[in-house]
Amino acid sequence: MSRRGWSASAASSTAAERTATARGANAGATPYSGGVTRSPLRIPPDRDLSIDFVRAICLPVVVVLHALQMGIEGEPPLAFNALAEWRPLAAITWIGMIMPTFFIAGGFAGITTWRRLQQRGESAGEYIRVRALRLARPVLLAMAGVLLVLGVMALCGADGEFLRSFAFRLAEPLWFIAVYAICTSFVPLMAWLHRRAAWPTYLGLAALVVTVDLAVRFADAPLGALNWLFVWLFVQQLGFGVRDQWYSRRPRWLLALLAALAYALMAVAVLALGYDPDMIANLNPPTVVLLLLGLAQVYLFTLLQPAIRALMRRRAALTVVGTLGVHGMTIYLWHTVAMAVVVGVQLALGLPFPPVLTPTWWATRVPWLIAIVVVIALLCALVPRIERRLPRERARPMPLWASATATLALVGSVGWVLARGYLDAGTVAAVGMLLLAIVWLTNGGPGASATPSAPDDSALPGALRDGSRL
Repeated sequence: MSRRGWSASAASSTAAERTATARGANAGATPYSGGVTRSPLRIPPDRDLSIDFVRAICLPVVVVLHALQMGIEGEPPLAFNALAEWRPLAAITWIGMIMPTFFIAGGFAGITTWRRLQQRGESAGEYIRVRALRLARPVLLAMAGVLLVLGVMALCGADGEFLRSFAFRLAEPLWFIAVYAICTSFVPLMAWLHRRAAWPTYLGLAALVVTVDLAVRFADAPLGALNWLFVWLFVQQLGFGVRDQWYSRRPRWLLALLAALAYALMAVAVLALGYDPDMIANLNPPTVVLLLLGLAQVYLFTLLQPAIRALMRRRAALTVVGTLGVHGMTIYLWHTVAMAVVVGVQLALGLPFPPVLTPTWWATRVPWLIAIVVVIALLCALVPRIERRLPRERARPMPLWASATATLALVGSVGWVLARGYLDAGTVAAVGMLLLAIVWLTNGGPGASATPSAPDDSALPGALRDGSRL
């Protein structure tokens, strides 16, 4: 079905979708008939379009932030974080830091997909395989795109030191892919804990986050990296609660009070305990402040869900959300390629890079952002055609150890490029390891081939296939 048909179909029956969502995973799929195509679209009853909405609106925020952070200055020029000294950013991040929302939505999608696979008798190894492959393939192509643009810039005479600093900046958004791959591989285990010991799991993860923070702050222990796991597993677990309607069953006044309390505790942590007021600074590594922000966002999201669902009855909203959903992975991974292309053109044309945070720099951010969006739009038309030519995974299930090993290879390769930049000597080996992981995930095994048991969801647009998009 075309995207236009999806928009019309969902617009005509969002109320039915909400009813079906409330029934939970055991209900049958809900048919949707479109006024444009007149062909039915079956949206799973556990699909909640409010989740698609928040994932879609988070993407432009990420792109704009990364584009504004790209500062280029000096003679010869160097790339750096243009907003590092911009003081208003700290206050903006209390609302604008939307990465917890990404992980909440990811938790919702992850547990939904895992429960469906369980109902079909699939294993945790196969779940991890599918999720890892849907990350690894687009990541490899995006890495190749960045390296191609950097190579062209080098051949055209760009300064080597500038290229190294620029390549390092372009690699920074890869942190999300590495952490998301780890967290999604934990979904089968965390879903088991969620079903059997939900509250001890939440409290245990929160206690681990606090323990790591205390050890880092007061004992100078080199343990901060552990909170990349503990914080984001906790926030992903909040998405499990959204899926099971934990929060929507609570009184609205209580949700508002809990959101206010979470923000109040954040203020205490900043004012009394010395935490950085900038939520981006609390991202690397994550701290308990980011955990509190995740709590605030899940309560606020639940409060806004009725309004979001009402908005999703409008054709324009569905069109925008559907488009961003279909191209979500491409937008996130390839917006760095788009920035590289725009910078390369700027260098080729001899256009100046004004000093950051000056009135001239702010004025040029408008054409800068427009140029990036234009390149992203072109890439969204091109990249899916390339991805469709990639071989589909074989019906050869992978055991848990094999899927976990391939996922570790994905995380290791992405982590290397993230830490060292695209132009490090080890990048070729890292990309090669990622390619081998993709080949293994595609072929499956070890073991004999099997008849695929997955239902045919080829009629669903990418935005409506759980797990097909971040």
